[in-house]
Amino acid sequence: MNMHSPAPQQSPVVLKTCTLLISHFRNLREHGGGGFHTRLFSHMLHPEHQYVFAGRSITVDQTTPTHPEHVVPCAVLISECQRMIGEDAPDAQIAALLAKHWKVATITKAEQQRLDFELGLKSKMPPGWRFEDGDTLARFHAANIYLARQPSPVV
Repeated sequence: MNMHSPAPQQSPVVLKTCTLLISHFRNLREHGGGGFHTRLFSHMLHPEHQYVFAGRSITVDQTTPTHPEHVVPCAVLISECQRMIGEDAPDAQIAALLAKHWKVATITKAEQQRLDFELGLKSKMPPGWRFEDGDTLARFHAANIYLARQPSPVV
């Protein structure tokens, strides 16, 4: 079991994409603030699982209905980037944090229901979580979702 946060993303393409996204977010913020959409992530690195895959729930088997899930919700990723831009944090710092937390995992439909509805964590992280030093998997830990170790894709 992998009970710890994924290691910070080392892939140059992911970090460069995160840097581009921060530039885009800053541009949107400076020119009216519209245009933020959570689906942006799935289009920037497509298919995401080739670039930011964190693993598969240990409860997934060949007969289990599954769901691809952002480990940290995209709405949180966007709002935290916006917050740090508003605090004039350097783009490189924000991009590195985005690369650290932008992860996708395969979980069961039942686990998705527990995250989204039983725990109310569809678009937020558990109380007290911080972008700067929070555990990427904190939301999954709250729902008792554990990921099997997966080989890192080479990109």
